[in-house]
Amino acid sequence: MSLYKQQLRRFAREIVKPCKHKESCTSQKRLLTNNPLPGDVVKVGVLGVPMHFGQGKPGVRNGPKAIRDAGLLQRLSDHVGLEVNDYGDLDIAHGAHVDDVSKDGNWTIKNSRACGTANKKLADAVYNTLQTNDICVNLGGDHSMAVGSIFGHSQARPNLSVLWVDAHPDLNNPTTSPSGNIHGMPLHFLLKDLENKRTPISDFDWCKSCVSSPNIGFIAIRDIDPGEIAIMKRYNIPHCSIREIDRNGIAHCMEKILDMINPSGNRPLHVSFDIDSVDPGIAPSTGTPVRGGLSYREAMYVTEEVARTGSLSAFDLVEVNPELDPKRAEATAEVAVDVITHALGLSIRDTDYRRFPHS
Repeated sequence: MSLYKQQLRRFAREIVKPCKHKESCTSQKRLLTNNPLPGDVVKVGVLGVPMHFGQGKPGVRNGPKAIRDAGLLQRLSDHVGLEVNDYGDLDIAHGAHVDDVSKDGNWTIKNSRACGTANKKLADAVYNTLQTNDICVNLGGDHSMAVGSIFGHSQARPNLSVLWVDAHPDLNNPTTSPSGNIHGMPLHFLLKDLENKRTPISDFDWCKSCVSSPNIGFIAIRDIDPGEIAIMKRYNIPHCSIREIDRNGIAHCMEKILDMINPSGNRPLHVSFDIDSVDPGIAPSTGTPVRGGLSYREAMYVTEEVARTGSLSAFDLVEVNPELDPKRAEATAEVAVDVITHALGLSIRDTDYRRFPHS
């Protein structure tokens, strides 16, 4: 990003729309730009979301534990200026994997009752977490949890921009989904442009559309269903496929998407990061792997640029499933930890504000 654009964003943040949470946002920006001032503390709330009803492979509900076991909290506590509050896992029922299949004419949706209930609980938890924290980190769990995390975030801090890092755009609805799994549909419930076309599902009546299509951008998509393509074209949703990343480089793509979804830098940023955006050769323990994904450094660059915006307000890390490819589950969880810590500004290159043991 050019120096001019960086300066323009800082200027816009100050004059275009003052932040309602100015004190916390100011300290957050100082940390995330690796320039904290003495006494600055950024509060990060961590929520475990053992959600698995949005897809068909057991084991993803153990994702939060796998990520914590891979050292997330220790990594965060190793840095000065960061106060971490771990609120544990949400109490989500873990009964039979498939509890209901709703059918109505031409469409099918699986586990709508369980997903709707769990997402409402998550939305309330995210809202409450952001009352006392600068950033909320949500550990999934399958990607259906984005319904609750983004809606709850929007209730605490409206006018969001959303960066969706995923092999799939998850724009299906019950009439277009090949599987009926809700982890491929979360944006159907969230996009304002689709509000009049929304499938009436009573289990999600509590969730109101809260994101406009110009303010959501996709990175690393490469497995897209026909119905999703039609939506992206119709509403001109910002995106950079993995092909465009290959052609133009991750730096160009990140600058392009961030400028499109948050041009003035004054919107709170929600990042929803599916681990399947990363190539399965690096992060194999996930339910819907697609070859040809982000390299390790590309994934880290994405989240380093998120940190540089100074706008991060909530972050989802989803679809780590330690029961798939168990021999490499730990490696997948370690990549997830790196993704989260880089998004919070704790780059592998940053040693200025690390706590080192006394010799």
